[in-house]
This record gives sequence, C-alpha cells and structure tokens, in this order.
Amino acid sequence: MASPEHRPALAALHGLLAELVADKRRRPQDDLLSALVAVRDQEDGRLSEEELVGTAMMLVVAGHESTVNLLGNSVLALLQHPDQLRLLRERPELLPGAVEEFLRHDTSVERSTSRYAARDLELGGVSIPRGSMISVALGSAGQDAPQLDGDAPAVLDVTRPGARHLAFGHGIHYCLGAPLARLETAIALRILLSRVRELELAVPLDSLEWIGSGIIRGVLSLPVRYRVG
Repeated sequence: MASPEHRPALAALHGLLAELVADKRRRPQDDLLSALVAVRDQEDGRLSEEELVGTAMMLVVAGHESTVNLLGNSVLALLQHPDQLRLLRERPELLPGAVEEFLRHDTSVERSTSRYAARDLELGGVSIPRGSMISVALGSAGQDAPQLDGDAPAVLDVTRPGARHLAFGHGIHYCLGAPLARLETAIALRILLSRVRELELAVPLDSLEWIGSGIIRGVLSLPVRYRVG
C-alpha cells in the first residue's frame, strides 16, 4: 500500500500510463506496450483494462526503481568497504560476480509483493493457514543463505564465487528484467570506477535517509566527494 505522500504521484503515473495505453491503441507500434494492448483487445479475458495499466506501472517501477537503488546500494557498500572498492577498481573483470554479491549483500528489492497461501502449511515452525497473506523477505534471504565458499554472509566480498540470493525471485516469479539489471549495473559501476579515482561519503553514514516502507530499499540521496581522472 502506498504511503499518503506517494499516492498523488502514483495516481498521476496511473493517469499518464492510461493515456499512453489509449494512444498505443490508436497508433500501435513495435513495442512492448502495444503488444500488451493487443493481448487485451484481441484475446478477451486475458487482461482487464485495469490490469493492463497496472502491468505498465509495474514495468516502469521494476525497470527503474530497482536498478537505480541497486546502484546506490552497491556504491554505498563499496564506500563502506574501501578495500573492496580498491580491488574492484584494480580488477574490473570481477564486476559480473561483484554485481551478484551486491544483489546478495543489500538488494534493492527487499521483499516480495504479496502472496497468498494456497493451502495450510508450516514453515520454520510457524503455522500458516490457507488464504493467509505472505511476503518473502528477499533481503534477509541473501544474508541468511549459506554461501558456497563458506564465508560469513555478512561479509562483503566482490570475489565471492556464485553468491546465493533471491534478489530476482525464483521459479515462475523470476524477474524478467534480471539480465538487463545485471548489465546496467555492471556497465555503470565500470564507468564510475574507471573515471572517478577518489570517492568517499560526503556526509556521516548515520545521516543518510532511506526510502520509507515498501518493497524497495535504497537511500533517498547519496552525497559523495570525488576526484575525476
């Protein structure tokens, strides 16, 4: 549920996307939204109009907010671990694996959207009745999962082989944008570390403000001092 301060912005985004859907219906093009409109219009019953606009909103948020905050969390983690920052700058070939470590260490999507128990079950000694709402703590899973190298999960290690996490979900709910998010993050960090030689927090760590309750985890801003070249 959106917080009161976010509701006007979400309503405005909903209206904008509803107008865009109407425009794509009038003038379809070779793009994802036009294809979703076609599914709605040509295969009756698969998507309602509200589901169509809701899917478009989900794609905007999932394709922007998650990666933006993954980048912020990754840079913040490196600023807190200058040895890892130095290592990654010296060995940029580690970036693909480092991205997995950032996803595990402090994912930008810290919990799943709501699920409902299809049957009575017991999980970790807790009884969950059929129909109960369930939310998976994706961020906690990254910290709790035993790692293949046996290293402590709390440790940030950009050389960790095969970091285990649920940052992109699992199974039929696995994030369809995962390859793009990985690529964007690796490219952005590679450019940042190659162009910026000195990088440090410009404010005390405990003064950083974080996004409020929701599924996204990240700082509202990340002030830094840096030197280019």
